[in-house]
Amino acid sequence: MYEISQETVIAAAHQLRLAPGEGERLHGHNWRIKAVIRCEQLDSRGMVLDFNDLGRELRAFVEPWEHVFLNELEPWNDVNPTAENIARVVAEELGKKLDDARVRVVRVEVWETDTCGATFYR
Repeated sequence: MYEISQETVIAAAHQLRLAPGEGERLHGHNWRIKAVIRCEQLDSRGMVLDFNDLGRELRAFVEPWEHVFLNELEPWNDVNPTAENIARVVAEELGKKLDDARVRVVRVEVWETDTCGATFYR
């Protein structure tokens, strides 16, 4: 079994919805987002996937979130923009782009700070 990973960082603000009518103060993070791809057999080049391809797809997906208030964008206007939910959304959407008969997006980690992060496993 082989795994590769690629990370990117975005700066974005969010406001968590804690209960109906209640929310945290608006605040921001430098979110570190790491995608992990797995396969059993390498391709003809000896790769799981080219790091550049993985990085380009990851960055393209999260780029609209750069320097914005997440709560104003889909799906965060309906889904609480927690690190857990961000990890799930990134994993599911990257999977739609990258999964095939050989490779699979298996997890995404999202770090709000150097010490606080969440992981979604597919």
